[in-house]
Amino acid sequence: MAFTTHADGGGYRYRGKRTPDTAAVQADRIRAQLRSERQRLSFHASSIRSLSVRLNQQIAQALCDGMKVTRLAGAADLSRWAVRTIGLSSEDLFPSGLPAEQHLAVIGELKSELAGLEESKAQLERRRVKLLATARRLGVMDDYELAALSGLQRESIRKMTWGLQPSASQTG
Repeated sequence: MAFTTHADGGGYRYRGKRTPDTAAVQADRIRAQLRSERQRLSFHASSIRSLSVRLNQQIAQALCDGMKVTRLAGAADLSRWAVRTIGLSSEDLFPSGLPAEQHLAVIGELKSELAGLEESKAQLERRRVKLLATARRLGVMDDYELAALSGLQRESIRKMTWGLQPSASQTG
């Protein structure tokens, strides 16, 4: 410890470092993680939207090339009604001349990529819920700050985290 006397001769002043408040450190860590999760979720949502558009365009092109609705519905795991709606919403298509097998292969690849992105997004959402539960249990942030950081409504955060216990890896 380093103590010094003041120039006026009165008292001592401590010049060491203050130990950080554990609650403030935990709150800062959770804030950073929630910001990161929000960015990742936003990226995944954007990627899913663009991939869904590509899938719909591929389905519409396959319909334009003469593929049957039932076969496309089976390949895309969609209802026949959804396939017809996709086909009717795409007006400016011309036949590409691609064989049906090639369309089905592309649709299969897009579906598997989309499924992977959706699973990854679901994992991120589960991790976000655990972070929110941890923050609520520790009491380091109020529900309004959690709502601002997570992009969710305060009431939905309360419902989602009800009864969840914070995990040891989230608390520090």
